[in-house]
Amino acid sequence: MIKLVLCDMDGTLVPFGAERVSDRTLAAIRSLVHAGVRFGPASGREPIDLKTFFSGDESLYETGIMANGKIVDVDGRRVKTVALDVDALRRVEAFAAEDADCALITYVREGATTRVLVSGVDEAKAERLMRLSRGMLPPMERGCVPDAQIITAGFACIDATRIAQVRAALERICPDLDFAQPAPSFLDILPSGWTKASALPIVERELGIDRSEIAYFGDSENDLAMLEAIPCSFAVSSGSEAARRAARYVIGSAEDDAPARVMEALAAASGDLAALDGLLA
Repeated sequence: MIKLVLCDMDGTLVPFGAERVSDRTLAAIRSLVHAGVRFGPASGREPIDLKTFFSGDESLYETGIMANGKIVDVDGRRVKTVALDVDALRRVEAFAAEDADCALITYVREGATTRVLVSGVDEAKAERLMRLSRGMLPPMERGCVPDAQIITAGFACIDATRIAQVRAALERICPDLDFAQPAPSFLDILPSGWTKASALPIVERELGIDRSEIAYFGDSENDLAMLEAIPCSFAVSSGSEAARRAARYVIGSAEDDAPARVMEALAAASGDLAALDGLLA
C-alpha cells in the first residue's frame, strides 16, 4: 500500500520549459490527497520556486524533499536543513568568473526571505544564461557569494557540450562538493556524499512509514539514488538512460502527463499497488 508519493519536478512532473504543473497533474495530486495518500515534491528546487509551479496551492508541497534533500518539510514543518560550505562556493564562483560560459547560482537566506544571486557573470553572460534557462530559473540579481546561510546552489554552463569538462574541473577544485546533472546545461551542487535519498530516513521516521509504502518518480542523475532506494520507482521515458535502468518501472513521457496517469490509478485504489498491474503491463 502506497502512503506517500514523491516526485521530481523538472523533466518529470513538469516538462522542461513549462512554467507550471498541468491541470491534469494537479487534479491527480489532489485526488491522491483526497484518497489519503500524501504527495510531495522531491526536487533540487527550493520551496520559493514551487508556488508558481503548483499554481499557488502551497498545500501541495507541505511535505517534500527539496534542495536535493537539504530541505525536508513534513506537514508544513521544517524538519531538516543542510547548508553548503561558503568557502567552497567561493571557489566555484572564482571558477565561473574565469570562464565565459559559466555561472554560479545561489539561494541566499536573509531572515524570512530568499534572494537568488547569479555570480561570476557580467551583464552579457547573465543575459545569455536567462535565455538558456527558458523559465527554469527564478528572477535573479547579480552579486557575489555572501556570508549567509546557503542551502541551494547550482552551476550553469551555457555551452552544454562542455558540461562534462567543466564538471571534471569543478570536482578537482572542490573535492568537498558533489555535482549532479539534472539537465543538459546545469549542475546541482551538494555536500560530498549527499543525495535526495539522504533525506529518506527523516521522512520515514517523521511519517511513521516504511520505504515499501513510498512511490517515486524521476528522470535524471539527481534521481538515481531515490530510484534505486525505493522499490516502487518510476522513470519517465523522456528521462536519461541511467534513470530508466535504475527504476522499477518505465512509464510514458513527462510531456504526456505519464506520472499523472499512475497517480490517478493509485488514487482510485486508495494507494493499492495492485491497481497498477494493468496500467503497467
